[in-house]
Amino acid sequence: MKAAQLGLTSKAMLKVAYKAKYSGYRGILYLFPSKSDVTDFSKGRFDPLIDENPDSIGSWVRNTDSANIKQIGNAFLYFRGMKSRVGLKSIPVDGIVFDELDEAPQNAVDMAMERMGHSEFRYVLQLSNPTLPDYGIDKAFQQTDQRYWLLKCEKCDHYTCLEDAFPHCLLEIDGRVVRACERCHSELNPSVGQWVAKRPAITDKHGYHYSQLFSHFVEPGDILHQFRTTNNLTDFYNLKIGIPYVEATNRLSIQEVLSLCGNEGLVHFDYGPCFMGVDQGKDLHVVIGKRHAEKSGSVIHLAVCKEWDELDGLMRNFHVSRCVVDALPETRNARAFAERHRGKVFLNYYNERQKGAYKWNEADLTVSCNRTESLDASHKEIMDRAAVLPRESDIVRTFAEHQHNTAKKLEEDEDTGSKRYVYVKLGPDHFRHAYNYECMARQYGRASLFADCDLS
Repeated sequence: MKAAQLGLTSKAMLKVAYKAKYSGYRGILYLFPSKSDVTDFSKGRFDPLIDENPDSIGSWVRNTDSANIKQIGNAFLYFRGMKSRVGLKSIPVDGIVFDELDEAPQNAVDMAMERMGHSEFRYVLQLSNPTLPDYGIDKAFQQTDQRYWLLKCEKCDHYTCLEDAFPHCLLEIDGRVVRACERCHSELNPSVGQWVAKRPAITDKHGYHYSQLFSHFVEPGDILHQFRTTNNLTDFYNLKIGIPYVEATNRLSIQEVLSLCGNEGLVHFDYGPCFMGVDQGKDLHVVIGKRHAEKSGSVIHLAVCKEWDELDGLMRNFHVSRCVVDALPETRNARAFAERHRGKVFLNYYNERQKGAYKWNEADLTVSCNRTESLDASHKEIMDRAAVLPRESDIVRTFAEHQHNTAKKLEEDEDTGSKRYVYVKLGPDHFRHAYNYECMARQYGRASLFADCDLS
């Protein structure tokens, strides 16, 4: 897990070249977020490495004609983009490098790992600037022994972790900003220190955190000045300090959700009209709500069902007037459920090109919407405290955790370069989507909430 511009990609190149030459590997897969990154890296970074070291790495490389494949010794080094399924198929390898892991779709990571199914080595190197907590490189780093570079004070022998002590580890002394010991405030030398694992002996996976705080090429004063003046703390923490960060408005906290709990417990019957949202997964997660006289709505029942016919009982017991159910992956069961309650149950399909109001198709029993816009609307209900939840209980706490397990992240389109916000999954999130569907059902017939949402 790394800050920007610290030479970690160059170190990865040297590592894979060495392993290809001396480790007996058949192949190594070096992965980038997009196909354009592949050509830029091969021609702009790897080819110069070969040309500038003709007596070492240059002499190892047998074939340099292709930008996407290099032969080093008896091994092949494949450069591929992670957004292309074709590029990840039919390549048996012994090692994989994921460069900029946070920009990769999770299904591409899983597919790439299958390429080592028959390998005796199964070497994996992941590196990336972090983005969100519990996502991408941060999630992977949490599964390692978590090594940090601790600087040793040459006066009092105390070790300081600059990342933990920031910003108080940067002090202005005699007109200059220095890295300072957290105990005696003496200036620290970034070369004097050692890697220390926060979770030693727990796992055999090694993880390293690199920050510009101990870089010889970045002035501490520049870091402190940017911290004090920046309007973009997300990029600052991600790219300068090398830690994940999400603004409070882009991720709901568990306590923020639980603060909406009232004094009433879950109910198991209501004369309605009620609204229901159902998210598919291994189980069926259900949220049932009503309109509220003073708020946008109130959740009155939560359930986790094993079978589709359990939903029929909920439709009857709560006099559900409109239900939105996730159309995928079990489309056949979802449609059969909708047919049993024709005019009340609608299958949801997300359409990222659609903007504005939901499109209800009464004949086809479907509803389509923009995924980010709809999640923005239900997110805003909780942020604005416009929802009421049942009294806190185990299932209500699970509901809150699922709300917490999505966050909004800025994503760049590979082909157009345009940027947009998307919600990404950071853990189990079924109740998050079930609640979104309940909000969609409840908003039917009302003026759209989109007018009040920031959809940029």
